[in-house]
Amino acid sequence: MNVNELRKESNPFSFYKTLIILILVLIVVKSWNDTQMDISFLIDGGRYMHEYIMGNPEIEDSGFFPPNLNSSDLMDYSLAMLETIQMAIIALVISIIIAVPLSYMCSRNILNILIPGKTPFHEFIKKTIYASATLVANIFRSINEIIWALIFVSAVGLGPMAGILALGIHTSGVLCKLLSEGNEAIDPGPVEALTTTGAGFIKVLVFAVIPQTMPHFISMALYRFESDVRSASILGFVGAGGIGFYLFDKMRAFENNDVCTIIIIIVITVWALDKLSSVIRKRFI
Repeated sequence: MNVNELRKESNPFSFYKTLIILILVLIVVKSWNDTQMDISFLIDGGRYMHEYIMGNPEIEDSGFFPPNLNSSDLMDYSLAMLETIQMAIIALVISIIIAVPLSYMCSRNILNILIPGKTPFHEFIKKTIYASATLVANIFRSINEIIWALIFVSAVGLGPMAGILALGIHTSGVLCKLLSEGNEAIDPGPVEALTTTGAGFIKVLVFAVIPQTMPHFISMALYRFESDVRSASILGFVGAGGIGFYLFDKMRAFENNDVCTIIIIIVITVWALDKLSSVIRKRFI
C-alpha cells in the first residue's frame, strides 16, 4: 500500500465515514424525539425525586434514610441475599452445561473441525446445525429473565427454582453468543497442525481450541455470574425467590427505610463479588 492509499484509508473525514456518522446522528436524533426524551422533565422532576427519597415529614418512616438496622431484619435480608447468590451459582452451572456445546455448534470453524467434509451433503449438515443452534440461542437470550421466570413460575410454582431456571436459560443464550465469538477468533494454526497429524475432533478441541478459549470463557462466565446476581435480585418481583421478594414487598408497602437497607445489601454484595472476580481474573487470565 503506497502513501496515497494509506492516507486515503486513514482519513477520518472520508465521504463514506462522514456519511455513516451522519446516518448514526440522524438515528439518535430521531430516536430521541420519537421516545419523547426531555432533559427539562428530569430537572423539573428532581424535586419530586428528592421528596420521595427523603420522605414525607408528616408520615413516619416514609423516607429512605435512615436505613432499617434492626438485627432481625438484617439477618432475614442477608439470608435472602445468600439465597440470591446461590440461585446465581446454580443458574451459571446450568447455563454453562447448555451454552458450551451450543457455542461449538454456533461456531463455523468448530463445525468445520467436527464435520471436515466439503461435499454438498456435509455443507448442508453444517449449515443446518449452525442455523438450528443459532435459533435456539437467540430464543433463549431474546426473552427477558422476568418473562422466563413467569413461565417457570406457572410450571414449578413460586420459589427459587423458577428463578434459577429463568436465569439458567437466559444466561445460556447470552453465554452461547459470547463464547461462539471467542471460538471463531482463535488462531487456526494449532488446529491445522493437529488436524494434519490425523488427530480427531476431541483431541483438537482439548489441545488446540480449549487452551485458547479458556481465558475468554472464564472472563465471560464471571461476567455473567455478576449479571445473574443482579438479575436474581429482582426476580422476586414475580415470585421467583431471593432478596427480590423482600424488595418488592417493602416497596409495595412504602417501607422505604427497609428498601434502603436491602439496596445497600445488594450494592455491597455486588461490589464484593466484583472484587472476587477481579482476583480470579488476575489468577487465570
